[in-house]
Amino acid sequence: MEIIKSTGEKELFSEDKLCQSLKNAGAPRELANKVCTLAASDLKPGMTTSKIFRSSLRYLLKENLSLAANYSLRRGIGELGPAGFLFEHYVEIILQTYGYKTVRNIMAKGFCVEHEIDVLAEKDGVKYYIEAKYRNEYGIKTHIDVVMYGDARLADIAKAGGGEAKLWLITNTKFTGKAVKYAKCRGIKLTGWSYPNGDNLEDLIINRKLYPITVLPSVKRYEREQFAKFGLLLAQDILPYSPEELANKFNISLNTAKKIIVQSKEIVTA
Repeated sequence: MEIIKSTGEKELFSEDKLCQSLKNAGAPRELANKVCTLAASDLKPGMTTSKIFRSSLRYLLKENLSLAANYSLRRGIGELGPAGFLFEHYVEIILQTYGYKTVRNIMAKGFCVEHEIDVLAEKDGVKYYIEAKYRNEYGIKTHIDVVMYGDARLADIAKAGGGEAKLWLITNTKFTGKAVKYAKCRGIKLTGWSYPNGDNLEDLIINRKLYPITVLPSVKRYEREQFAKFGLLLAQDILPYSPEELANKFNISLNTAKKIIVQSKEIVTA
């Protein structure tokens, strides 16, 4: 049966591929196969991958909220921008959690022009100029030209005498093979979706429970926008609030506030 990818291309539905995506989120084989079978039973010709994802997520939510948070993490990050959050702010929080000292949105003098740096990070005497590249379209990859552009900016800064920092490109997308090859050749650090193995963006998030609030099932568009106004970015940021405090401060219903707090506790303390 043909389905439609996020890029608009058609491809044959693969139940094995769907099951593997659930296993990649940490679901045990038996649970992954169960959810996969249920989601496949909802399949219709011409169904989009987004609808298939939502179907799988709905069944997974009934079984295990923490695994559902892992499974929806990529899309949750993709919703940060439309909700009013800045991806570079999220990146800065991740870096700080891992012991980096950071400064966001600084200007660095170049030989030709000045350059705005998303985040300047330092740890163990090593400085990094962080390029935070965010995309909310699924299926998009970060290509070699993005890496080369960052490399050229660093070279201009170095020529002006400020090249003591290294370039570190962090993105919520996957990298193309050429982008990875060029970065390795030039000594550029890359962190993206599924790259590098064992130390990629999702690993950094899941290992320290740095889930964005956009992965919480009860946080809809209105709640996202309300939280964004106050810079409430992480699920763990919800924990200090009582249901009444959350409802009053962010102008949401008490029932919704209770659900959000329960879900936050479950995925952060699991």
